Amino acid sequence: MMNNYFKKLGVNIFFMLIVFAVYPQWENRQVSVFFSLPEVALVDIEPGIDNSIHFTIIQGAGSGSSPTIEQSNNNSLWLNYSSALPVNQNSRSITAEVSQGTVPKGLKIFLEASQFSGNGNGQRGISSGKIELTNQPRPIITGIGNSYTGDGVQSGHQLTFSVEISDFTQIETSGENNFLVLYTLTDN
Repeated sequence: MMNNYFKKLGVNIFFMLIVFAVYPQWENRQVSVFFSLPEVALVDIEPGIDNSIHFTIIQGAGSGSSPTIEQSNNNSLWLNYSSALPVNQNSRSITAEVSQGTVPKGLKIFLEASQFSGNGNGQRGISSGKIELTNQPRPIITGIGNSYTGDGVQSGHQLTFSVEISDFTQIETSGENNFLVLYTLTDN
């Protein structure tokens, strides 16, 4: 009987040791996690292969008729951007200006950015409407927050360029007149 008692005691002690060893121990631990997001301000014109725009002024149909502009509008380009603002900054704008060369005398070149279109996300900008391109930067999109427009054609803001004859007396014959349009994503 004593032998049986020690067996039961041994089995009970064994099970108590197993229960004690398996019993979970709960403790709270803290882990610090750090990450950083750098400030981002990127602007791009699509399609990237050839984003040149061509306008041609052709002579009038006959004596006494005014010259006309062949294809006076072009909307083949799209403006894409990404913006991650620094702390305490509310928004950004995109400006456009003629940076190299000059608009021929007697002509006015206009630019209009459409409202946002595509699959981007965040606080995308608002079009400023139709502006005249000069050598002074003018906003074409305002109110850009933390956002991205998506990349490529059909994403972002479609750009429409148009040309008008403003003063016939200043138009001079010439070969090609080239100028560059500079887009700048600026902090407000």
